[in-house]
Amino acid sequence: MRSIASAVSKLRQADPMAIRQLEISDQLPLDGFKGRKLSYRPWNGQLRQPIPIVQPRALVSTSPQDGFLHPFNEMDSLGYDKPEVSCRFP
Repeated sequence: MRSIASAVSKLRQADPMAIRQLEISDQLPLDGFKGRKLSYRPWNGQLRQPIPIVQPRALVSTSPQDGFLHPFNEMDSLGYDKPEVSCRFP
């Protein structure tokens, strides 16, 4: 819902195709929590977001981890990358 609301606010219109195009572009970074911007992968529409690693009483770390960075977007180091998937978002 937040991504739709952000896209509508930025576009100042509610055209579904325009919203979709904006969401999968680099022009609509979404505010996550604790600092990192969220975005969608343009090739399959998945939301890029950090993964908290926790124990029962504390946050241990947040992935992606240092040293495992992606050449284009650090959030793409989590999960399958574009050349590894056959799913394409129409």
